[in-house]
Amino acid sequence: MSNFQIRIISGAACAVLVLLLIFTPYYVFHIAVAAAGLVALYELYRTFDQTKKWQLMVLGYVFGVLFLMIPVLPGTISTEMMLFLLVVYLMLLSICSVVFHETIKFSDVSRAFFSLVYGVLFIMHLSYIRMMDNGRLLVVLAFLGAWLPDTFAYFAGRFFGKHKLIPQVSPKKTIEGSVGAVLGAVITFAVYGLILQFGFDYRVNYLWLSLLSLACGVVSQFGDLSASVIKRECGKKDFGNLIPGHGGMLDRIDSLVFIAPLVYYFLLIFEVISK
Repeated sequence: MSNFQIRIISGAACAVLVLLLIFTPYYVFHIAVAAAGLVALYELYRTFDQTKKWQLMVLGYVFGVLFLMIPVLPGTISTEMMLFLLVVYLMLLSICSVVFHETIKFSDVSRAFFSLVYGVLFIMHLSYIRMMDNGRLLVVLAFLGAWLPDTFAYFAGRFFGKHKLIPQVSPKKTIEGSVGAVLGAVITFAVYGLILQFGFDYRVNYLWLSLLSLACGVVSQFGDLSASVIKRECGKKDFGNLIPGHGGMLDRIDSLVFIAPLVYYFLLIFEVISK
């Protein structure tokens, strides 16, 4: 079986799993998000060669779990708690660089802090979306906005790609693929809106939906490219080998890491779907 076939099969399996999780009770969905975040955190530690620096890993997992408990707290408390935990976590990381100065450098502190924010806090926004009114339908937007542009970009680049996008970062990505990603996001969101409006009688604001689709089409690519920068600078091909044909957890959710916060904060301001 070719790598392309393996990639398609495992990608389809992931899509089915995500669809099932979306329609489970909130706490099950949140546990799945938490598990993905903690796996991503480990993959970052391994990518940055920090797995033997137990102080950083212990702090990271303790605060990772604490951060992942925040979505179940009341709104004002959760905001204050997040700021408090961020401050304390950075202080403790800095203290580690003093107490264990022979093995833990400032660069380790910077990478550890980045790992927690990037690997856990960003993806945690999926749980916030799921908690909104019509959360099951809205969280679908995040997955569509992360994964469908990537799919359209792949096929557009494969069949029409001639001009390299940023070869120093990702040699295979093309301008044609990038355009395909944005168009794919717009088409996907429009179809999803029509299904909700005419199939399930929801009100859809197509102006806000279109703006969100354009934003997702662009930002999802930066999520992918940002992950490529990390791997390239660390000399890694993939973050792991958890998912056949895709690599690690972060290789599969690199776009979603950026899209989850984007969709959440957009939905806080604009009402895209309502009953």
